[in-house]
Amino acid sequence: MTTTEFESNHTNEEPRQTNKIARRSAFAAVGGLAAAALVTAGSSTVSGQTRVPTRAGASVGKAPRQAAPPEGDLTIGALAASLEVLAVSTYQAALDAAGSGALGAVPPAVAEYVTTARDQHQEHLDAWNGVLAAAGKPRVSAPPADLAKMVNDQFARVTTVVGAAQLALWLEQVAADTYLFAIKALESPEAITLAGSIFPIDRQHQSILLFVLGMYPVPQVFANTDMAYTGTGSLPPGATAPESR
Repeated sequence: MTTTEFESNHTNEEPRQTNKIARRSAFAAVGGLAAAALVTAGSSTVSGQTRVPTRAGASVGKAPRQAAPPEGDLTIGALAASLEVLAVSTYQAALDAAGSGALGAVPPAVAEYVTTARDQHQEHLDAWNGVLAAAGKPRVSAPPADLAKMVNDQFARVTTVVGAAQLALWLEQVAADTYLFAIKALESPEAITLAGSIFPIDRQHQSILLFVLGMYPVPQVFANTDMAYTGTGSLPPGATAPESR
């Protein structure tokens, strides 16, 4: 499935339904990846409080049981959670490197951003894991293997704050584009709301990193899905992690 298909015209209901089925098929095709991420051996478990969406306004007495999101939404949620695992571990690695002096002098404002971004991605991970756990699915504690290798290979070359910021910017771009791509494929209001609430936070992270790198913080007129990740090998041509320094 291509970005063009995902953003096809919406002039009548029938094309919208056809495109939505196609989009969900793309995510369903990576169900095996999401399942593998749930049980990858040797991965570290990410701790955190579970936050399960609830519905207010239930009448006094026996509360109605909220239906679990569709299976396709849970597959997308597991994939999103795996990206959050990668973001948390990458920002933590940056903090560890800064603490050891491996990145040279680190401005306090940059250190504060890295800490805050890590914590926010942890909150996102907790939220997705809450959705999965409520539906009887395992929590996600491993990142996508191909993206993790790409990021780790580049991080091994990072020796400055600039290099770390470049890598973090790339990762935030992948995350934001993936959330925008996913929003139109999700069905349940709870999953759509969660993805929609995370997307702008990743865009804010991008703006801060662009500013740190001396670039205009809001370069795009419209957000796009050029770097959306939907599974192994799904990154578009040229969407590779930057050469860090």
